[in-house]
Amino acid sequence: MPKYSCFISFLIVCLSSPVACANIVLGGTRLIYPAGEGEVTIALANKGVTPSLVQSWMDDGATNSTPENSSAPFFVMPPISRIEGQASQTLRILFNGAKLPEDKEAVFYLNVLEIPPVAANSKDKNNLLLAVQSRIKVFYRPEKVKETLEEAAKTLKWHLIKEDGQWKLSCTNNSPLHISFANIQVTKDGGSLGNKEGTHMVAPGKKEVFRLVRQDVVRTGAGDGQVQFEYINDYGALKMLSSQAI
Repeated sequence: MPKYSCFISFLIVCLSSPVACANIVLGGTRLIYPAGEGEVTIALANKGVTPSLVQSWMDDGATNSTPENSSAPFFVMPPISRIEGQASQTLRILFNGAKLPEDKEAVFYLNVLEIPPVAANSKDKNNLLLAVQSRIKVFYRPEKVKETLEEAAKTLKWHLIKEDGQWKLSCTNNSPLHISFANIQVTKDGGSLGNKEGTHMVAPGKKEVFRLVRQDVVRTGAGDGQVQFEYINDYGALKMLSSQAI
């Protein structure tokens, strides 16, 4: 059997938590890009002691995007950088002026791929290098949109419904903003029905339907449920609100 001097395998791992990727830590969980701004920035910090190569690009929602095939109307500068251990780097995100809706937000995603260095003592050895990808939302907010996220969250319409024999919770967002949730809880007939979906986002003018964990506590039919939910504000903080499911 032939002997290979070096075999390097790259495994790209998309994190469920977007704030950290191996040694590279992003300076936020989301970005707001106000229309008319020349650029927005985000800091990357290398918390490790060894340098890392970082590649960054934007996408329009395609999870299999690459820097070569992405069609997002943004440039990321620098697209590739080396960040020394215990050092930092600022990414600049620039809008290319493409036509986007003026009456509602558009959402895009920033990808940060960290490729660690090959260890100096790895010569003539098989190596597994973990290239870890982090991905956060970037909201392009038109100048005409003046509504705040808190105002938008208060206008959500909730409905407790039954579909295919299962109780579900629908959420209608008539605002011009994307609203992301960290937790949704429904109280009805003395019981609590948490959602099964994990985190969610409801786009402007859209409706999403969430499955509920418990089915046995709903006895009196649809409506009249109390909804408690945590939405994520522009700074990544969780804010609690209550509403009525009808």
